[in-house]
Amino acid sequence: MSLREPEKQFFDDYEHKITGKIEKYAGQPGFPQISDYGIDQQDFDGYLFDKQAIMDMGGSQRTKLTVGGIITVLPVLVLSALPDDSYIFGTMWTTLLALAIGLMLAMCLFALLKMVIYYRLAKLKDAKMESY
Repeated sequence: MSLREPEKQFFDDYEHKITGKIEKYAGQPGFPQISDYGIDQQDFDGYLFDKQAIMDMGGSQRTKLTVGGIITVLPVLVLSALPDDSYIFGTMWTTLLALAIGLMLAMCLFALLKMVIYYRLAKLKDAKMESY
């Protein structure tokens, strides 16, 4: 059994990967210098922070799965408020249909979230920053 180091697991995001590589290879010959691109270090750090904030707006994997599970079960809960006699396809098939509808709702929500993230990233994109 091997234990993971918490620092590596915690700081494994886009912003920290980029800043880590810059700190590691900054003195190497041939590594691009930030001043060659007409960028200020403070502006670049702000750009990375904003980009990471947009990428993180969906929440953690645990949050996404929890929200997806709740949305998936929601139609079944609504269906349970109706009497069993009113189910068109019988109890089992109607419940499966409600689960399928819940899965489609969850997928639509995740697709919408991804679309918003891509839109915001495209809006934030700066050619100077991206070229560095």
